[in-house]
Amino acid sequence: MIFRVLWTECLKLKRTLALWMVLASPMVVVVLYFLIGYFGTDSLAGGTTDVWQELVKNTVLLWTLLMMPLFVTLETSLLAGLEHSEKNWKSLLALPAPRWTVYMSKLVVMIAMLWAAHALLILGTLANGAVLSALRPALKLDAMPWSPLLVSIAKISASAMLGVTIQHWVSLRWQSFTAAMGFGMFVTVIGFMAANSNEWGPRFPWSMSLHTLRAGAAGWDLLMVSAGGAVLVAALGCWGFSRREIG
Repeated sequence: MIFRVLWTECLKLKRTLALWMVLASPMVVVVLYFLIGYFGTDSLAGGTTDVWQELVKNTVLLWTLLMMPLFVTLETSLLAGLEHSEKNWKSLLALPAPRWTVYMSKLVVMIAMLWAAHALLILGTLANGAVLSALRPALKLDAMPWSPLLVSIAKISASAMLGVTIQHWVSLRWQSFTAAMGFGMFVTVIGFMAANSNEWGPRFPWSMSLHTLRAGAAGWDLLMVSAGGAVLVAALGCWGFSRREIG
């Protein structure tokens, strides 16, 4: 039953803004740093001995700190809005599928879209390096190891789960698109401010990913916290969704 509900959720995404944003969001970051590399060749080449490392670091930093929280906010709100805007909840929940399957299917789709965006970010960054290497030899982008990029994105993908599950719960709990977007923007701003706090940054779900990257080996502890918190929030969300009256 869960697979049928999941397939239905995937079909709903056809020709929707939510699906297009999976492509558009990472490409904004990729194009921005391509332009920086293309037009700022002299400053980049003279400012660091490893331009590729700097390109990877800045791309991942911008995505983690700003674009990813906004992406999650928009996508969870759009996924919930498929039912909220058309008042589809009564007909959807009248089907024989257990309510928890609806809640979890939307969460799985959201996680899949986030990871798909991360895959595109990896491919786009690698393409950036290849194109800039050909167009701007002064950058000396001859050695472009994949491992720093892949490891960083893998850590982000795992450590973002707590924030994703919380935002997913908020989007389904309140039918107002404005409420879900407002909450997401608010916590994004708080996460931006908490990013430089060694005391509160690792504890706040929307800045946890950045601190996971900075923590080195200790970052695995933050990954475990995020994973455990995500499982707990998802379980409580399923329980509350199954018991709540939805109009």
